Amino acid sequence: MPSRSTLSNYPVLQSRDPELVRDRLSADFGATRLEPGADRDGFAARINHLQLGGLGLSYCEYATDVSLEFGEASFVRQIFNISGSGQYEAGGHSGDITPGSWSSILPAQAPLKLDLKRGYRQLVLRIEFDALLRNLSALLGQDVDTLAFDNTSDRQPAMEALRRRIFQFATDFNERGAFFSDLATAEVQRMVIMKFLMCHRHNYTHLLMREPLPSAPSTVRAVEEFIEANWDKPIDIQAMSAVAKVSARSLFRQFQRDRGYSPADFAKRIRLDHARAMLEQSGEEASVTQIALRCGFQNPGHFARDFRLAFGELPSEILRKSARRPKS
Repeated sequence: MPSRSTLSNYPVLQSRDPELVRDRLSADFGATRLEPGADRDGFAARINHLQLGGLGLSYCEYATDVSLEFGEASFVRQIFNISGSGQYEAGGHSGDITPGSWSSILPAQAPLKLDLKRGYRQLVLRIEFDALLRNLSALLGQDVDTLAFDNTSDRQPAMEALRRRIFQFATDFNERGAFFSDLATAEVQRMVIMKFLMCHRHNYTHLLMREPLPSAPSTVRAVEEFIEANWDKPIDIQAMSAVAKVSARSLFRQFQRDRGYSPADFAKRIRLDHARAMLEQSGEEASVTQIALRCGFQNPGHFARDFRLAFGELPSEILRKSARRPKS
């Protein structure tokens, strides 16, 4: 098996022993069955897994044919194939898995069966159903206690966009996730869940797409003050909607009309301002990456780009000036 794999910094197991793999998959992922194909001597498996609150992402690869079954779970799943082929069946839905494809949404509280061929590799996105309901409630500005996905509609462009986001998320977090602040981690988790809800069609899609009622102009300033007071915490859509007393959709539209940017754009500028202040007050002991992560920027390259657009110079230049400044 290749020496490097997706999510390689989050290993769970790598083994040629089917019994060991079966036991670990049962204990960690609720597997109820693992049966290698005819070539048992060639069996090998690797599993990596990243868990961020209600969001999980698993990398799986198998050297030979294998059949797996999993019991009911509290989360929905979606498979994103990397290479190889197979078949899946869950909750009355079934389909082929082909290179570069994805499965339908595999529902919570439904057993899953997989039949995978030699050389199969995949990413599996898992989102707790309760986390989907919480984020959807925040988007809509109303309590949501049911959520039914439509697996029959053709969402090819949206699904391709979601696939790119999932793989980029896996790459970014594998490279820098250990250094992310709680703020940056929560932001990444929120963005992935929101992307999932927007890319899939469900019984609330029509509410997400329709034109919301306008909010009062004072709403924007109230939310800006809230963000300024909580800049070092994750952007909580539910909290912002509560402050604004409107749905998230109405709030975002009002920001665009009155300011020409989103609440997230405003939060980014506030965090950039704080980052600049930290850079100006730091000495040789600090680093640009440390300050970027502390201010909620999980990608130092993107931080440097945004910083230069905002202030006309790179954060490293600010830090060098600070280091050269005489200490009082």
